[in-house]
Parts: sequence; structure tokens; C-alpha cells
Amino acid sequence: MSILVKKDVTEFVMEDAIALAQELDRYEATVKLIKDKLKAFVTLNGPIEANGKVWDFQPSSSWKFTSENLKVLSGLIAFEGKNPFDYLTLSSTAIKKLNWTDEILAMYGTKEAGSSSFRAVKKENYKK
Repeated sequence: MSILVKKDVTEFVMEDAIALAQELDRYEATVKLIKDKLKAFVTLNGPIEANGKVWDFQPSSSWKFTSENLKVLSGLIAFEGKNPFDYLTLSSTAIKKLNWTDEILAMYGTKEAGSSSFRAVKKENYKK
């Protein structure tokens, strides 16, 4: 374990923080490698149990609707006496595709503060 982990963060200098970030990159690369190997093993041999957990491919699903069927669904929702727009919203991806300015969007809605996640991004993609 790194001496940096044993130090109190109030004693850190920039070089310590950089060393921690570099160490974290190494750990994350190691975890990815381990997961890839475990996925390959499970693909070949089936699920495994370790520490009370089962490692296997867990199914996930989502629904996709054509725009025409979304119209039909909105009618069905309205028929049930509900407001379809309480259920059907514009995703952030859809809003980006519209390429509208914040000023235009602000005329019809409010911008909510998004969540923030602690992660590394490439320097050229970094936004403060």
C-alpha cells in the first residue's frame, strides 16, 4: 500500500496528489484486466461463486419505441386520464440533437443542475 494512502490529506502537496492519481490509474487498469479475464472464464465455463456473490452475465433490457408508436402510446396514456408528458420526456441526447441554445430551451423549461462524478477525463476534454 502506498505511503500516500497512509498520509493525512492535509499533509499532501501537489506531487502527492499526482502520485495518487497515477496509482489510481494503475489500479483501475488492473481491475479492468482482471474483469476481462473473469468475463472470459465465465464465458467458457459458466458462472462462479465467490464471497457470497455470483459472477455471471446479468441480463438487462430497455424499451425502444418508434416515433409513430410514441404518438400511439401518448394517446393511450391520455385515454387513461393521465398527462402523457408526465411519462414521456426529452432525453439529454434528444435535446443535444435539436442543437437549440440554452436561451430557447429556457423559454420552455428550467435547467437543472446535473450531478457530478469524480473521475478522470482526457485533458483536451476537460471542462471546469
